[in-house]
Amino acid sequence: MSIVTREAVVQKLEELDLHLSPFIDYRLETMFPKLEGMFAKGAIKKKHKLVSTIEPLMEEMLLKNETVLFVSKGNQYSFVERFFMGIWSTTINHTVVILTNLRLLCIRTNGKGKPKKTFWCIYYSQIRDFKSTFAGNAKIILKDGKKLVYSGFPKIDRNKMREVFIEAYDNFESKGFDPEVTQSQERLCGHCFEVVPKGQYQCPSCTATFWTPTEVGVRSLIIPSWGDFVMGHYPIAIAELIGFALVLFVVTGAIMNGDYLFAAFFFFMANVMDAIITAQIAKKGLHLKQEPAPGAEPEPVVRVSRA
Repeated sequence: MSIVTREAVVQKLEELDLHLSPFIDYRLETMFPKLEGMFAKGAIKKKHKLVSTIEPLMEEMLLKNETVLFVSKGNQYSFVERFFMGIWSTTINHTVVILTNLRLLCIRTNGKGKPKKTFWCIYYSQIRDFKSTFAGNAKIILKDGKKLVYSGFPKIDRNKMREVFIEAYDNFESKGFDPEVTQSQERLCGHCFEVVPKGQYQCPSCTATFWTPTEVGVRSLIIPSWGDFVMGHYPIAIAELIGFALVLFVVTGAIMNGDYLFAAFFFFMANVMDAIITAQIAKKGLHLKQEPAPGAEPEPVVRVSRA
């Protein structure tokens, strides 16, 4: 494969009449690693569409002097979610991954790449290994033992992502930069983008509050789907609501037949399983419950310059 230069990417984007934000510093040659060949034009347009969708958010999230090296969209789910939820697990785990010169950012999105308000960041010093699995997934092993598996990246991105990561990791390590963290994959506030320490559900910077796993689980115990509604998982919440209606139908039939023990057991188990799974999902990230009151926010952190 020929070496792609920044100038060649700029020329190709101009040729396709595609434009990126002048307020974000991109390393274009790693953002768009293939400019010619079969399907290259379509891949460039698709990547540009994804980047354009998240640019307003990146302008708010990125720190001063932070350079975007790579952007792609995949799906990050756990084995438990896949086992119990099947294909539905993909609907709540669409994730845009951004590699910068400072950190790895993860943004939860809908299927079209539109950002939600659940974010994470991982400093390169917190990554123990980055692998490509036999199935074509990206597997990130963190210092605290956590393993993140991402699937669904386009092939060109899968090939480029590890290369970009290794270069960014080496540059990061050479500077001896090892920021203090509360966990390897830090959760970011959905309002001000600052780190919310492990185990906390109120942002120490802006006072925004987030749903706790217990609050979400209890709601799903009462009415399956309630917990997913508060987390903004609307497609699966609607599916669960339909499932709950079927549970009520079965329970009602059992009661009418005098099978009270079965009715109670079936209702209890259906709700408990949903509550446990929903609470586990809630532990993965922060889901905004209430934004800070006007006047309660501190001075903003200096981020992307628009000067």
